[in-house]
Amino acid sequence: MLLGNEGLRTGWRVLIFLILVNVLFVGLRLLLNHALMALAPGFFASLKSGGKALLTPAFAMLNDGFLLLVYLLVLAGMARLERRRFTSFGLNGSRAWRHGLSGLFWGFVMLSALIGLLYVSGHLVFGRMPPLSLALLGSGVLWAIASLLIAVTEENLFRGYLLFTLERGIGFWPAALLLAALFGMAHGTNAGETPIGLFSVGFYALVIALSIAYTRSLWWAIGFHAAWDWAESYFYGTADSGFASRGRLFIALPKGNMYLSGGRTGPEGSVLVFVVLAATAAVIAWTLRCDRRAGPDLAAAAQGSPMH
Repeated sequence: MLLGNEGLRTGWRVLIFLILVNVLFVGLRLLLNHALMALAPGFFASLKSGGKALLTPAFAMLNDGFLLLVYLLVLAGMARLERRRFTSFGLNGSRAWRHGLSGLFWGFVMLSALIGLLYVSGHLVFGRMPPLSLALLGSGVLWAIASLLIAVTEENLFRGYLLFTLERGIGFWPAALLLAALFGMAHGTNAGETPIGLFSVGFYALVIALSIAYTRSLWWAIGFHAAWDWAESYFYGTADSGFASRGRLFIALPKGNMYLSGGRTGPEGSVLVFVVLAATAAVIAWTLRCDRRAGPDLAAAAQGSPMH
């Protein structure tokens, strides 16, 4: 049956959402590619080469910014269909700034802790740091924008509407587990990924879901994700899911056993990442425990936010 007590059933809502996202993304992406090839073939070629060799901020911003636009368009349509507020799917919360800044802080700290573990254990070495320049500092700003855009896109796409909707149908943690598996599988097409890297991505998704369970919003997760990616891609200059970035501040390279160093996957391919992610879960429970008592759960909060 299509309808339940609350209208369209959960499975149909998820299916409609996924179909709309994929159809809109593929269709608009084809139009964008044709436009870029016609109007700026040189720029289009540089973006493609950047995606295959050294990842550039421009490529990251264009790719994830476009996907975010598609998500927001579909989200607006689904919110209207369900007669709910646009912000009900993880973007609400009076403590958004505090949670976002806290996530930024801990994202940088935890990635730094992983780099530290790799360095002291002899499984990471630093290359020669390039001379400081305005261009290098400007690259840091561009990577900050790109990292934030990636974080907003991925957290919303995998832990926004889908988590909220599935949570109402099968419960929060079964939904989080399912989406964590999909999040890991989605990274399987990345160059240089390994089974450990894919499993760590899925484990990260479960850990970050804990912050959503406590805060009922995506803001802590977005801040953590953005800072982690920025520190990994720009500040320390390691590979991120098999991609090396252009315009890095430091250049950090794996050394020794690939299961400990992460190999070409980067720090996320090291078994030591699970120690850091476990510590992250402890940090979330320690710093956000008061938020869990501050209000209802995610589904109840959203159910109480109909459109007027």
